[in-house]
Amino acid sequence: MTSGLIKSLFPLLLYFTINYSSALSTPLNASMHSVNMMHILKWSILKASCSTVNYSVQFQGEYELYNLNGTWVDAYDCQEISENRCDLTHDLASNSDYSIRIKTTCDGQKLWTQLPATFNRRDTVLLVPKMTMNVEGDLIQVDFSTTLSDMTVNLEVWKEGDEQNALIHVIRAYPYHFSIAAHRGKEKMCFKAEALLEAINKSCSIDTQCVIIPKQTSDFMRLVMVSIAVVVAVTVAFILGWLATHLGPQIKQTFCYRETIPNVLLDDWPTRTPILCTDVSLEPTDPLLLLLSAEHQCTTVQLGGYRLKEVECRT
Repeated sequence: MTSGLIKSLFPLLLYFTINYSSALSTPLNASMHSVNMMHILKWSILKASCSTVNYSVQFQGEYELYNLNGTWVDAYDCQEISENRCDLTHDLASNSDYSIRIKTTCDGQKLWTQLPATFNRRDTVLLVPKMTMNVEGDLIQVDFSTTLSDMTVNLEVWKEGDEQNALIHVIRAYPYHFSIAAHRGKEKMCFKAEALLEAINKSCSIDTQCVIIPKQTSDFMRLVMVSIAVVVAVTVAFILGWLATHLGPQIKQTFCYRETIPNVLLDDWPTRTPILCTDVSLEPTDPLLLLLSAEHQCTTVQLGGYRLKEVECRT
């Protein structure tokens, strides 16, 4: 029975062993992507059934190859990582030809994959900086946007039609900014730049752009415009005042109609009317009779220990 079980499991075990070993024997597809001196190594993911898999990156420059007997150096930030990318910007810091390899560890087994060709940072792709110009007062502000911090910009400035006498300004500090004064409305200023990365002796050119400062309104014209505005405002105020004085009553009669008061509201009302005054007190009091003059007569009535005073006032 045991031999039968082994025979039934042997093909399955052989299948997984062959696939597992073949997956580890297949090298990864590795490539280097370098733009603006940022060097990123990327590779394909291992296609194998592993409980744990990680990657480690090593590099070897000309110094390690010839002076350190072919020593490989571990990339500091790319040891036993699970991602399939590694930033080697700070590791590949010289203009040397570097050999780069990746160690893949799958459940204790190792697979080495080496970059097909050596890499030199001089092969990086330089992106052309974006040049923007803004007019502020009598100044033209020129700015360059880039991710490089150690770039040199050679800026040429000339008046339109006089490129032969262009002035060259060197901008080395980051942020890359330049300003120049120009006469309003008289001349168009043109700018052309070249970005140079001295570390690798590589450059790129920026297309020519021209700009003109618009003319500014003169002080005399500004005074004339203000005077006209004041005259118009005074004239409008005078017209409105004249209309209110001369046409006000007519407008009032037109929109405000007075109704006649009915005669019933104009009849005479009695000058004196009898008034019945009642005073109720909730406190128990003794009966009290008030004798008034002939013009007034008041009657006091006591109900249930409470006083009810009823006064009839006659005139």
